[in-house]
Amino acid sequence: MHSTRRPRPLLLHAAFMLALSLGLVAPAAIAEPWFGLDLPAKRAAKSLKFRQAYSEPDIPPLSLRLSSSEDAYQAIRGEEIHAYLQDIVDLTVANRPAGARYWGRIAGSAAEIASADYLGERFREFGLEEVRSEPVIGGPQWWPHSWQVTLLGDPAYGEGTTDLALETAFPALQLGEGALAVDGLVGELIFVGRGHAIDLMDRDIKGKIAVVRSVLQSDPFFQSARGYIEGIIEAGAVGVITLLDTPGNNQFALERMGPPGVPCFVLGGDDGRFLEEAMVAAGIDSPLRVRLDIQAEVSESWQGKNIMGVVAGTTAENVVILAHLDGYFESANDNAGGMASLLALAKFFSDPSRNPPNRNLIFLGTSAHHEFSDGARSFVENHADILNDTLLAFNIEHPSSVMTDYRGPLKFERFVLPGQLMTSTSQGTRAWTVSNNNEVLKGIYREAIDRYGLVVNSMMERLPSGDAYDFFKAGTPVVQMLDSNSWFHSDGDLPDTVHAHGLERATRAYAYILEQIDATPSDEMIPKKQSGR
Repeated sequence: MHSTRRPRPLLLHAAFMLALSLGLVAPAAIAEPWFGLDLPAKRAAKSLKFRQAYSEPDIPPLSLRLSSSEDAYQAIRGEEIHAYLQDIVDLTVANRPAGARYWGRIAGSAAEIASADYLGERFREFGLEEVRSEPVIGGPQWWPHSWQVTLLGDPAYGEGTTDLALETAFPALQLGEGALAVDGLVGELIFVGRGHAIDLMDRDIKGKIAVVRSVLQSDPFFQSARGYIEGIIEAGAVGVITLLDTPGNNQFALERMGPPGVPCFVLGGDDGRFLEEAMVAAGIDSPLRVRLDIQAEVSESWQGKNIMGVVAGTTAENVVILAHLDGYFESANDNAGGMASLLALAKFFSDPSRNPPNRNLIFLGTSAHHEFSDGARSFVENHADILNDTLLAFNIEHPSSVMTDYRGPLKFERFVLPGQLMTSTSQGTRAWTVSNNNEVLKGIYREAIDRYGLVVNSMMERLPSGDAYDFFKAGTPVVQMLDSNSWFHSDGDLPDTVHAHGLERATRAYAYILEQIDATPSDEMIPKKQSGR
């Protein structure tokens, strides 16, 4: 008996798109613009609905279960830390120059300086001693002023198809070089997979603009395209567009995602998914074309400032507790969260009802981490007197964000389950570092991680990344825990991705670690060959 079921519209559409990609159907037959695909704006509107999981979760974030008798850090409250974070984000937005597309607490910017001043005001309010700012002079600074990635329309792609600007396209950031002036570079798009050597075999990409699909390997810093863009350019591409497989539709400010002097861009998730589908719909024989425009200059220098304050101890030894001031866009977690945690610790340890620590606690906000860590280097170079008596540097960088994933579309025989943002009740995983591999310090971290329920990588790192690297180079041991998350260096790094519960967990763990360090003799934490500096 023959079935009388009619084919489902979704199956008809899929069959049509396959035939279109094979050149069996003329694109001109399409009645809607851009092959009838959902445009990025529509996709982004759907993605925004999933962000409600941050403010209206069905299950709230995990809370601490420690009683006051078990936890000596009840005074450190997540709501207060998050309020500091919000203040810093508000300052950042208020100091965004009108019309600026490259913005945030960029090194030397009004927003970064305002954040340093805010820390200084709170330090004085809490009663820290020796509160002062110190100038930081930076070197050449790369600065993009204007740019555009425009997908060129054609009536063959559907009635009413016009040029389409991909709004999340963001220049691959350079460091101190790579002035660029590109006006109307038009080229064919060619998909090169991950952009690895095997993806370039038998691919003629000379004179074309390559499209790379990058998969996150924990966060947008660790992702599959990093380190491979240069090879694509060497193979003849005149430009590169990297698609990040991320939730939503966000801009990402990522360094070293393309060589200087070549227009390379990073594209957000929904824009990238649309571009892939449009390339399939156009087919190999009629590839899409794109126009690239960018104007970027290199300034000679800039000036920012570090800010510091001291909680005096009873000995001459120091512990430097630092957090970098700068960040891209609102940068709620990276590093408004770090500064907020720094402030909460400064308030806790400066409480006059507490006994003073054994060691001086030097609280330090550093300028220009995202340039060359100029602020940290400036402090190291100008304070040999402090470093000579410094036991270790305690770095606070992106302390806590909600554990987040993008669950991509899942294709079944009869339907496709759409991709979506997935959040959890926990915080994102953290990398942790004890640079001198000291067993006592490692033991203190293990206790704190277990006590406060932090999710961390099970293997410790020896080489510190982040803003404390210059301290490490100068011979000062470094300890730190750095969160990894989907919003790293993006305009999606907003206050709603950082829960008060997570900040409370992290900051109480920091306080526990610092007190344990303060109670431990120096020679137990520094190998004999390093002691007596």
